[in-house]
Amino acid sequence: MCKDAIVFFNKPEGAQLEAGETYYFCMCGRSKNGLFCDGSHEGTSCEPKEFTVEKTKAYHLCRCKSSNNLPFCDGTHSIYSDDDVGSKISSE
Repeated sequence: MCKDAIVFFNKPEGAQLEAGETYYFCMCGRSKNGLFCDGSHEGTSCEPKEFTVEKTKAYHLCRCKSSNNLPFCDGTHSIYSDDDVGSKISSE
């Protein structure tokens, strides 16, 4: 996790990912779509997370930036309310 990350949203989003393709997951919570890096982390301590998947299919990706299995959702978003969107991530 990045100490400067913010909660992009308090629910995951499904994304169709292709096997073997390299993706750069947004770790800061500031990218336009909240999933993939668009350079919005500039000026923060955050860097995107490079990853690939082994199977082509839909995956639930974390948008709260707090999952213990980033970039994938593990249900941690349930600690955040709608009011937490845009605020600093919890260090719990």
